[in-house]
Amino acid sequence: MAERLLEVKGLKTHFFTDEGVVRAVDGISLHINKGETLGIVGESGSGKSVTALSIMRLIPTPPGRIVEGTINYSGRNLLELPPPQMRKIRGKEISMIFQEPMTSLNPVFTVGEQIAEAVRLHEGLGRRDAMAKTVDMLKLVHIPNAERRVKEYPHQLSGGMRQRVMIAMSRRRSSSS
Repeated sequence: MAERLLEVKGLKTHFFTDEGVVRAVDGISLHINKGETLGIVGESGSGKSVTALSIMRLIPTPPGRIVEGTINYSGRNLLELPPPQMRKIRGKEISMIFQEPMTSLNPVFTVGEQIAEAVRLHEGLGRRDAMAKTVDMLKLVHIPNAERRVKEYPHQLSGGMRQRVMIAMSRRRSSSS
Protein backbone atom coordinates (compact mmCIF):
# COMPACT_ATOMS: atom_id res chain seq x y z
CA MET A 1 0.00 0.00 0.00
CA ALA A 2 1.21 3.53 -0.83
CA GLU A 3 2.52 5.73 1.95
CA ARG A 4 0.07 8.49 2.90
CA LEU A 5 1.75 11.89 2.63
CA LEU A 6 -1.17 14.24 3.32
CA GLU A 7 -4.59 13.52 4.73
CA VAL A 8 -7.19 16.21 5.27
CA LYS A 9 -10.35 15.13 7.10
CA GLY A 10 -13.49 17.20 7.57
CA LEU A 11 -11.71 20.54 7.16
CA LYS A 12 -13.88 23.57 7.85
CA THR A 13 -12.49 27.08 7.48
CA HIS A 14 -14.84 29.93 8.28
CA PHE A 15 -14.51 33.70 8.12
CA PHE A 16 -16.28 35.72 10.79
CA THR A 17 -17.41 39.03 9.31
CA ASP A 18 -19.74 41.85 10.38
CA GLU A 19 -22.28 40.44 7.92
CA GLY A 20 -22.09 36.95 9.43
CA VAL A 21 -20.13 33.72 9.06
CA VAL A 22 -18.76 32.79 5.64
CA ARG A 23 -18.22 29.04 5.38
CA ALA A 24 -15.45 29.15 2.77
CA VAL A 25 -14.47 25.50 3.25
CA ASP A 26 -17.14 23.34 4.81
CA GLY A 27 -16.06 19.76 5.37
CA ILE A 28 -13.53 18.88 2.66
CA SER A 29 -11.62 15.62 2.92
CA LEU A 30 -8.79 14.50 0.64
CA HIS A 31 -5.58 12.53 0.70
CA ILE A 32 -2.37 12.38 -1.29
CA ASN A 33 -0.08 9.37 -1.26
CA LYS A 34 3.67 9.75 -1.65
CA GLY A 35 4.51 10.21 -5.34
CA GLU A 36 1.01 11.37 -6.29
CA THR A 37 -0.10 14.74 -7.60
CA LEU A 38 -3.48 16.26 -6.85
CA GLY A 39 -5.11 19.06 -8.79
CA ILE A 40 -8.00 20.96 -7.23
CA VAL A 41 -10.40 22.38 -9.79
CA GLY A 42 -13.52 24.46 -9.25
CA GLU A 43 -15.35 27.66 -9.95
CA SER A 44 -14.11 30.99 -8.67
CA GLY A 45 -15.06 31.28 -5.01
CA SER A 46 -15.45 27.54 -4.48
CA GLY A 47 -12.74 27.34 -1.78
CA LYS A 48 -9.69 26.07 -3.69
CA SER A 49 -7.29 28.74 -2.45
CA VAL A 50 -8.74 28.75 1.07
CA THR A 51 -8.25 24.98 1.20
CA ALA A 52 -4.59 25.32 0.18
CA LEU A 53 -4.02 28.26 2.54
CA SER A 54 -5.63 26.26 5.36
CA ILE A 55 -3.31 23.31 4.74
CA MET A 56 -0.33 25.67 4.91
CA ARG A 57 -1.83 27.46 7.95
CA LEU A 58 -1.81 30.83 6.22
CA ILE A 59 -5.42 31.84 6.90
CA PRO A 60 -5.51 35.41 8.26
CA THR A 61 -6.79 35.30 11.84
CA PRO A 62 -9.02 37.21 12.34
CA PRO A 63 -11.32 37.05 10.44
CA GLY A 64 -10.59 33.46 9.35
CA ARG A 65 -10.30 30.36 11.46
CA ILE A 66 -10.09 26.63 10.93
CA VAL A 67 -13.02 25.53 13.08
CA GLU A 68 -12.95 21.78 12.54
CA GLY A 69 -10.99 18.95 10.97
CA THR A 70 -7.49 17.56 10.85
CA ILE A 71 -4.55 18.10 8.50
CA ASN A 72 -2.01 15.29 8.79
CA TYR A 73 1.24 15.63 6.89
CA SER A 74 3.88 12.90 7.18
CA GLY A 75 2.28 11.67 10.37
CA ARG A 76 2.04 15.12 12.03
CA ASN A 77 -1.13 17.09 12.64
CA LEU A 78 -0.22 20.48 11.19
CA LEU A 79 -2.94 22.16 13.24
CA GLU A 80 -1.12 21.22 16.46
CA LEU A 81 2.35 22.46 15.45
CA PRO A 82 3.67 25.69 16.99
CA PRO A 83 4.31 28.49 14.45
CA PRO A 84 8.13 28.08 14.38
CA GLN A 85 7.81 24.39 13.43
CA MET A 86 5.19 25.21 10.81
CA ARG A 87 7.49 27.85 9.28
CA LYS A 88 10.22 25.20 8.88
CA ILE A 89 7.80 22.98 6.92
CA ARG A 90 6.19 25.75 4.86
CA GLY A 91 8.22 26.53 1.78
CA LYS A 92 10.64 23.67 2.32
CA GLU A 93 8.31 20.67 2.37
CA ILE A 94 4.96 22.18 1.39
CA SER A 95 4.54 24.90 -1.22
CA MET A 96 1.76 26.36 -3.27
CA ILE A 97 2.03 27.79 -6.76
CA PHE A 98 -0.58 30.33 -7.74
CA GLN A 99 -1.87 30.63 -11.28
CA GLU A 100 -0.47 34.16 -11.53
CA PRO A 101 2.99 34.07 -9.97
CA MET A 102 3.38 37.87 -10.06
CA THR A 103 1.32 37.83 -6.86
CA SER A 104 4.11 35.80 -5.21
CA LEU A 105 7.24 37.26 -6.81
CA ASN A 106 8.62 40.57 -5.56
CA PRO A 107 9.11 42.94 -8.54
CA VAL A 108 12.08 44.76 -6.95
CA PHE A 109 14.31 41.66 -6.65
CA THR A 110 15.67 39.44 -9.40
CA VAL A 111 14.19 35.97 -9.66
CA GLY A 112 17.61 34.58 -8.78
CA GLU A 113 17.77 36.62 -5.56
CA GLN A 114 14.32 35.39 -4.56
CA ILE A 115 15.07 31.71 -5.14
CA ALA A 116 18.55 31.95 -3.60
CA GLU A 117 17.12 33.61 -0.47
CA ALA A 118 14.81 30.62 0.05
CA VAL A 119 17.71 28.22 -0.57
CA ARG A 120 19.90 30.04 1.99
CA LEU A 121 17.08 30.09 4.53
CA HIS A 122 16.14 26.42 4.25
CA GLU A 123 19.47 24.82 3.34
CA GLY A 124 21.98 27.07 5.07
CA LEU A 125 24.09 27.68 1.95
CA GLY A 126 26.25 30.75 1.40
CA ARG A 127 25.39 33.32 -1.28
CA ARG A 128 27.60 31.86 -4.03
CA ASP A 129 26.50 28.24 -3.46
CA ALA A 130 22.85 29.29 -3.20
CA MET A 131 23.06 31.13 -6.52
CA ALA A 132 24.75 28.14 -8.20
CA LYS A 133 21.95 25.91 -6.91
CA THR A 134 19.41 28.47 -8.16
CA VAL A 135 20.84 28.24 -11.69
CA ASP A 136 20.63 24.42 -11.49
CA MET A 137 17.01 24.65 -10.31
CA LEU A 138 16.06 26.90 -13.23
CA LYS A 139 17.67 24.42 -15.60
CA LEU A 140 15.59 21.62 -14.03
CA VAL A 141 12.38 23.44 -14.99
CA HIS A 142 13.68 24.08 -18.53
CA ILE A 143 14.25 27.81 -18.35
CA PRO A 144 16.64 28.62 -21.19
CA ASN A 145 19.80 30.64 -20.45
CA ALA A 146 19.38 30.06 -16.72
CA GLU A 147 22.66 31.83 -15.94
CA ARG A 148 21.25 35.01 -17.50
CA ARG A 149 17.68 34.59 -16.25
CA VAL A 150 18.73 34.59 -12.56
CA LYS A 151 19.69 38.25 -13.05
CA GLU A 152 16.30 39.24 -14.50
CA TYR A 153 13.29 40.68 -12.73
CA PRO A 154 9.87 38.97 -12.77
CA HIS A 155 8.42 41.46 -15.29
CA GLN A 156 11.16 40.49 -17.75
CA LEU A 157 9.91 36.90 -17.90
CA SER A 158 6.84 35.50 -19.62
CA GLY A 159 3.95 34.24 -17.49
CA GLY A 160 4.96 30.64 -18.18
CA MET A 161 8.54 31.32 -17.14
CA ARG A 162 7.34 32.98 -13.91
CA GLN A 163 5.30 29.88 -13.13
CA ARG A 164 8.40 27.74 -13.74
CA VAL A 165 10.36 30.00 -11.37
CA MET A 166 7.75 29.23 -8.70
CA ILE A 167 7.99 25.52 -9.51
CA ALA A 168 11.78 25.74 -9.18
CA MET A 169 11.32 27.29 -5.73
CA SER A 170 9.02 24.45 -4.72
CA ARG A 171 11.47 21.82 -6.04
CA ARG A 172 14.21 22.93 -3.65
CA ARG A 173 13.68 19.99 -1.33
CA SER A 174 13.19 17.33 -3.98
CA SER A 175 16.27 18.39 -5.94
CA SER A 176 18.45 18.23 -2.83
CA SER A 177 17.10 14.90 -1.58
